[in-house]
Amino acid sequence: MKAIVFVSKHCPYCRHFEAVVERLRKEMNIEFEIVDVDENWEMAEKFEVVMLPTLVLTSRGEVVGGFMGFADYNTALEAIKEQIAEIQKV
Repeated sequence: MKAIVFVSKHCPYCRHFEAVVERLRKEMNIEFEIVDVDENWEMAEKFEVVMLPTLVLTSRGEVVGGFMGFADYNTALEAIKEQIAEIQKV
């Protein structure tokens, strides 16, 4: 399982969300990759990112979940856990 987090250095919410991601990285047993859309717009386009920040959950290269917009630590943690639990049910 991998979380790809799309941000921009020009987005104040993104900078705050990167701190949330650093906390999540320490707590969760999944890989996190931060992608700056200003430097890698092709990847943002591939994942159809229309809002920043955006977190995309992938498993074996396939999109399996995620969310758009800023989320505080608890909200992000619960959203990711719920989505992983749903994936594991299948």
